[in-house]
Amino acid sequence: MATMITAECINCGACEPECPNNAISQGDPVYVIAPELCTECVGFHDYEACAAVCPVDVCVTDPNNIESEDVLVARARALHPEVTIGDSFQSRFRKGVATTAPAAAAQPGAAAAPVAAAKPAATPVVAKAPPPVPSAKPVPAPVKKAPQPKKNFANELPLSFDEAMKQFQSGGSTQPGWFRAAVILGQPLIGALPHGIKKRLEVAVQSSLFTAGGSTAVNIVHNAVLYPLIAVGVGIAAHDPAFIFDKGVNNYLLVGLLLAVLEGVFRLKDGLFKAKPADEMEFPPAIYGGPLALIADSMLSKRIGLVRQMPIPVEGFYSKGFVAKRERERRYGNIYTVEDYGGAFLMRMEFPRWLPEIGVKSREQLSDEMPDYDYDLSLQDGQLIVKGKCTDEKVRKISSSVGAFPPEFTSIIPFRQRISGFAHQFNDKNLEVLLVKA
Repeated sequence: MATMITAECINCGACEPECPNNAISQGDPVYVIAPELCTECVGFHDYEACAAVCPVDVCVTDPNNIESEDVLVARARALHPEVTIGDSFQSRFRKGVATTAPAAAAQPGAAAAPVAAAKPAATPVVAKAPPPVPSAKPVPAPVKKAPQPKKNFANELPLSFDEAMKQFQSGGSTQPGWFRAAVILGQPLIGALPHGIKKRLEVAVQSSLFTAGGSTAVNIVHNAVLYPLIAVGVGIAAHDPAFIFDKGVNNYLLVGLLLAVLEGVFRLKDGLFKAKPADEMEFPPAIYGGPLALIADSMLSKRIGLVRQMPIPVEGFYSKGFVAKRERERRYGNIYTVEDYGGAFLMRMEFPRWLPEIGVKSREQLSDEMPDYDYDLSLQDGQLIVKGKCTDEKVRKISSSVGAFPPEFTSIIPFRQRISGFAHQFNDKNLEVLLVKA
């Protein structure tokens, strides 16, 4: 075993599902590689999969235990007798080395025919290309999937999901009138908040009198007055109250106004420099918008907005746009969001979409797309319980022998208010549940 995990491991777990030999497991205090199972991915990849996904580069060569390619491939063949590992197996030892087909041996007894000097050269004959060799991997024929029948559960509302969404998503009825009036009148200050909070308020208020862009514009005008006044206050504090009548106060006014203009240009940069329409622009907060957001967010979270962000893990961390680790979390039922619509919560969950690349022979006989999961929904003690289960027996047979690939999951989603019922729909491996507050 020439690969080891050092003590700097952060226990992210990214390496475990990538190993074709299930050689990696959680140790104490860090992940470990079983030497009798590690083949440095020889026979399966031309790179070490654990090292490729490690975010902190702690899967390294053990200088005290170097093994040759022959030893590693022999171990791979012994660990996977069901897999045919021929002489042209993949190996990091061979990565980047060009291989050529052996030249055809000359036929015994063949002699070169003499060429007459006066005879013109013969027309060259172009050999026909050999027919393409069919791939050894069988490709399953595409199967037309029938739409999944609608399921009904206890506590489900006697109306469709679309009807429930129309009732709670729009119409300006998700918040009381005093709340909408306070938001509309408070735009000079609310416009200083970060873009995300303003968009949450826009959804909750459902009024043409309040938008993220409009409140930002009002706040920019507000700051053009506020910042010069603050600058004059600094000048008075630095000198004396009579300084307000001095000509030097104009310099402070100019500094405050210049600060307001520069900040306004920065906050409107998407429209000024990228020509984006207002509904596609992102409006950064004012200078004092960040600290103000700490107070506003705690107040708004009790009434509106995104209750639960969607974690998208990558290389052991959480970030955006990394599909491989996101797919792994789908198999655990962790990829979901919860939004507060005032009178209801909306939960969106993504189900597994693709079969993982794992080094077992039966995997090659399956399609890359994950079969649809069966699911169950129930309400218990203010919690939504989502159970997902892969019903395809071939896939379950593989998943039962591979780490980080559970054939089913259970997600328990708590809510801060009592739920009276719900409506749901499942389409294209996406589950949406609208939960109505009591």
